Amino acid sequence: MNHNIRHCPVCGSDRTVPLYLNTLAALDGLDMSYRVARCAACGFAFADQLPSPQTYAAYYRSLSKYDITPSAAGLSAADRLRCDAAVALLRPHAGPDARIVDLGCGSGMLLGALRAAGWSRVSGIDPAPGAPEQARQQFKLDCVQCGTLDQVAGLLDLSAMDVICLTGVLEHLPQVREDLEALAAATGHDVRVLVEVPALERFGRLPFEPYGEFSLEHIQYFSASSLTGLFATLGFTALSSTIVDLPPGYCDSRFALFARNPAAEMFSTSTGATDELERYIARSEGMTQAAIARIAACPAKSLVIYGAGSHTARLLPRLLKAGESRLAGLVDSNPNLRGKHLGPWLIEAPEALDRHPDATIVVSSFRTQQAISDVLRTSRPNSVLTLY
Repeated sequence: MNHNIRHCPVCGSDRTVPLYLNTLAALDGLDMSYRVARCAACGFAFADQLPSPQTYAAYYRSLSKYDITPSAAGLSAADRLRCDAAVALLRPHAGPDARIVDLGCGSGMLLGALRAAGWSRVSGIDPAPGAPEQARQQFKLDCVQCGTLDQVAGLLDLSAMDVICLTGVLEHLPQVREDLEALAAATGHDVRVLVEVPALERFGRLPFEPYGEFSLEHIQYFSASSLTGLFATLGFTALSSTIVDLPPGYCDSRFALFARNPAAEMFSTSTGATDELERYIARSEGMTQAAIARIAACPAKSLVIYGAGSHTARLLPRLLKAGESRLAGLVDSNPNLRGKHLGPWLIEAPEALDRHPDATIVVSSFRTQQAISDVLRTSRPNSVLTLY
């Protein structure tokens, strides 16, 4: 693990309390492992030891899944709820002529919803190279550009924007403090900032994927108070803040809309959210150990893992440590991952299962395990093992 030591992005303290070492199998040679901690001064939960910003840039440039969003007609119920919440939060604060930019827009899901709701002056930027073309194909949008946050100022005039959307972004940023400071400096005085993050207060709401919020990408964990506190240090105050309930298996989202206010108040240390995080870690560990025990008890002579996402990246080091030697293959439907390696295993298309007709397929997914296993059981001769 290549340690990049971070101070607290909210209060700047260098004193942290370690909570969990998130060991992940290297993806295409990129070791994304990190340590989860809480700030000893203000209580904010974040990864205080993590890979370099260059590692994250390489990941989002070539391995992201955010530029392969399904068509508008195929959006999940969770994504529809998220889009509806963003539109509802913006309506009282942004007129139909508002200029709105979505930073980290993926294939344009939110931009499509904003346009359908009546806002026509929309644009988006995403680091995934396929995002602009996917936005055209999926949502008939020609307003998406490829770029990273530090390139935004050269691609758009942020000072002319009325609303900046950062939905599903802040939890990802290895330099979140610096990135937000740069954005704040480049925007106009009357700008509104729409934020969505996973709600730390709801990490442990059942059912949940064990350690699911400690993905390859999530390195900040916001409660209502820490999100408000971070923006207060930048001179912003919350006009509105709410938790949006998402379907079972998804972590509920915190939506907030911020405006400039030099007198914004900092938040005081609260142990409630970090206590919830520690309970989440303890329950996740028990669920993970039970999943590994299910694999160990499987009588198959060979195993093929279906799924090469964060769940598998967490699982593989555990299996190797336990001495599991029956793994014969690894498949995933994400075209961005095929031909890459996760740990020592080559990620192949699902058609590679044809070479392993006698292997048991281990479905390495929490949220979609039922859908995947249903398809496998009706289309393949292999035995199928689910973990939850």
